[in-house]
Amino acid sequence: MLILELLGTLSLRNETGPVPLAAQQKRPLGLLAMLGLAGRQGLSRDRIEAYLWPESSGARAQHALDQTVYAIRHALGSDVILATARELRLNPELVRVDVWEFEQAIRASQWTAAVGHYKGPLLDGFHFADSHELDSWIESNRSRLRLEYQKAIEFLANSSAEAGDRSQSVTWWRRLANSDPISAGATKKLMLALAAAGDRAGAVQYARVYQELVRQELEMEPDAEIADLAAALSRPAITATVDLAVSPHTPSVTPSVATSTPQGKEHSRRDRTVLYAVIVLAILISGGAIWGWMRPAPAKQVVRSTLAMDSTEAMAPGAPWSGRVAISPDGSRLAYIGGPRSQLLIRARNQLHAIAVPGTEGASTPFFSPDGSKVGFLRVKDVQIASINGAPPITVTDTLLAGTAGASWGPDGFIYVDANTNGGGLLRVEAKPGAKPSWFTVLDTASGEFDHTWPDVLPNGKGVLFTIRFSAKNGAKGRTSYAIAVADIPSGKHRVIVDDAMYARYASSGHLLYVTGNKTLMVVPFDQSSMKVTGEPTVLSEGMRLGLLGGSADLAVSATGTLVYATDAGQGKQELVWVTRDGRAQAVDPEWPSDYLGFPALSPDGKWLAVARVANAEPLNIWIKRLDRGPSIKLTLEGNDNFGPAWTPDGRSVTFSSAPATGATDLWTERADGGAPAVMQLHEKRNLYNAGWSPDGKWLIFRTDVASPGSGDILAIRPGIDTAPVPVVATTFTEMSPALSPNGRWLAYVSTETGEDEIYVVPFPNTSAAKWAISAGGGTEPVWSHRGGELFYRAASGDLVAVAINTNPRFSLGRSAALFPAAGFTSLRFGPQYAVAPDDRRFLMIRAGTPDKLIVVENWFEELKAKSRK
Repeated sequence: MLILELLGTLSLRNETGPVPLAAQQKRPLGLLAMLGLAGRQGLSRDRIEAYLWPESSGARAQHALDQTVYAIRHALGSDVILATARELRLNPELVRVDVWEFEQAIRASQWTAAVGHYKGPLLDGFHFADSHELDSWIESNRSRLRLEYQKAIEFLANSSAEAGDRSQSVTWWRRLANSDPISAGATKKLMLALAAAGDRAGAVQYARVYQELVRQELEMEPDAEIADLAAALSRPAITATVDLAVSPHTPSVTPSVATSTPQGKEHSRRDRTVLYAVIVLAILISGGAIWGWMRPAPAKQVVRSTLAMDSTEAMAPGAPWSGRVAISPDGSRLAYIGGPRSQLLIRARNQLHAIAVPGTEGASTPFFSPDGSKVGFLRVKDVQIASINGAPPITVTDTLLAGTAGASWGPDGFIYVDANTNGGGLLRVEAKPGAKPSWFTVLDTASGEFDHTWPDVLPNGKGVLFTIRFSAKNGAKGRTSYAIAVADIPSGKHRVIVDDAMYARYASSGHLLYVTGNKTLMVVPFDQSSMKVTGEPTVLSEGMRLGLLGGSADLAVSATGTLVYATDAGQGKQELVWVTRDGRAQAVDPEWPSDYLGFPALSPDGKWLAVARVANAEPLNIWIKRLDRGPSIKLTLEGNDNFGPAWTPDGRSVTFSSAPATGATDLWTERADGGAPAVMQLHEKRNLYNAGWSPDGKWLIFRTDVASPGSGDILAIRPGIDTAPVPVVATTFTEMSPALSPNGRWLAYVSTETGEDEIYVVPFPNTSAAKWAISAGGGTEPVWSHRGGELFYRAASGDLVAVAINTNPRFSLGRSAALFPAAGFTSLRFGPQYAVAPDDRRFLMIRAGTPDKLIVVENWFEELKAKSRK
């Protein structure tokens, strides 16, 4: 086993023998150090090349890296470095890294072990020439690890003092002061510990050492409080007081026989009176000075503000099933989804602008690691991690199981994440590349549980808070309902703790934050040890942004007491807009606002709109509206979660998905004028979505749930002819968003066969005859133009893309062009959230009516303390 030591002086040792000199040269050793510091997930090749060879061209840097890797493998073995086409990482089975062991001990609260691993500052004395970016990365990690080390020492010192072992407490405080000898705070703590242990002279002496060091190293005057504390501890009056307490007859304060005359006695009496007065005064002065350093700090002022964002860095529109904002544990950074391409943005709280993390277009639901050094985020089926310094992300898992409705990184090193399906519990996956997720919670279907979302791991690692979604038949008044539950780690067994609540977040003050169905932010006392609510809830704010159906909210709280949440500046209303091919948007009908809009579909003549809509807190229903500003009717009156409308070719009826009391999502058809009850079009045990008719009305095409066998397939049926659906595109991969061309001869769809969502086209109905890849680098939501000469889709970058299609004499692809950035409009991986106008010149899209306001509350815990005292 190789031992790589990064804390203190960089060294590489072998438990079984000497390390070859070739591996100890500066460049190979430096590469090993970088990979060790990067952790078990490793580093991208591009980043390594930029760090080590910043002035070289891409080809030269790549060649130099290959040569360095070859030298290491030749010296230490071919398996020491594990490599992919994009990344390098150390093999944890062959290499032990002290930083890994240190961080593991910190996560496990094994403070003594953590301190034992820390031999000195990270890579002390080791420098890379001409690589400012690398030095900056190392320095940021150096500071982070030093802070963790100092926190561990403080914990041990305080624990020793509480146990009465003042000598050991002094040892720990001295170690802290040695790690940062010019820190006034560490110096004060050591001085007070020495004084408490009875070594006031030692405390005064250390103050002098600190003062001299600051004058020499910083060329400035040291902290005045150090001098005041040293003076208070060195006053003779204090010594006299101590002597009196021990022996009242000490010669220094007892009159001698020679003064036993009446005048002498009077004189002695006066002296003693003066002396005692001086002693009392000194005690008061000294005690007051020491109390000044030791007394609790005054309450900090609670400050509320609205966070301003540049228009190019604004948050992405809120979505029902994905989150947008997170705050680091120490409150120093915000991570959020925003910008024109819905990227992960990281903004230091002391900066005016955010840093966009490359390679995160289309990201959602950010979450921080427990130490705040990394930010995780979700894409549907992917869990990824990025460093806070803006380096490209790495993939933890892409097994198609992970969803976007919440993730939380626990102190046990596991990420707890939403599952990519209705009817699923939470997943648990280790935070390392290539990890395989496993089920953590199981639905209690007997109680009507329909989904588990929005996990939040408790800091003590005992449990996970999450949201339960109950099906309509078990909810109040036949509607979907929600509750907060807590699940035990590792068993996953759970119980409900708060009803009519969603999106729970634990606050280290001992409270639970959550949002009710009427968009009210609540706080209630909560004990994380017993995992029980311990008091009555209190209202914090009203008008929260709340994603209907999915239950998303913008709510985060740091361990230091900074609260962040978003309100609906426009009361959460969404609106329909016409968007031109160059990206100019115009409202369709400002007098028709909605809490939620989705799956817009235009009638064949383009005059009517069918859309899934939530208004006035009612269930999700299909509405029919005359365009642009004409009347509207609520078409569906039964069931719950009616969505995904598709017009029949004659324009008289609408087929849609609905989840009534059958327990499955079926396909129903209803006349568009509401003149007759809806009839069930198709029922199966599995859920059915994305209904669409062929132009001749013979075929009804649809897809199955990604949680069903096959991970989601595209099927079709000829009503009145077929007795059961037939497979159209059905593989072991996920297929979704089927879209038939206007002439019915071509089928566009999304597949995950490459590991990413991509658009493909196949002939219909003979889909096995050929296949063409349409997108590259990610694509969802395919929609055909009315003339059939273009296929539109959303790229992973957030752009709406148009691809020219030629079908005469044979199918071929023409020019592909990005029309406009579309990240500011509602998007959904599973089905198009836009429609194309009959002239193919405009797109009917959905956007938030008014930008959300992000509220920041500094020192929020002080407000909770004040309320608890009333």
